[in-house]
Amino acid sequence: MKPYIAFAALVALAPHAAAQQHASNLHPADPAAPVPAMKHESAFSGYSSFREEPLAPWRDVNDEVARGGGHVGILGGARGGHGTPKPAAKTPTGQK
Repeated sequence: MKPYIAFAALVALAPHAAAQQHASNLHPADPAAPVPAMKHESAFSGYSSFREEPLAPWRDVNDEVARGGGHVGILGGARGGHGTPKPAAKTPTGQK
């Protein structure tokens, strides 16, 4: 069984070994070694400049916030009071 496992591992790794590029004795420090051409792309190539957006009238914005239940209603919180209500205090039973 072990020879079959070894053979299967060899067959599985063979394509990876064949895909390796063989350098023909090129040294990275050799100044005469061929190198691929470099491409430069500016970091600002897709930049779009800032544009001032038109402002809505403040009264209309305030009315829209009021229709949504105020700032708490817009954020999805409870309507009305601040925070969550506190539970009622429990009184011990059987004591006078």
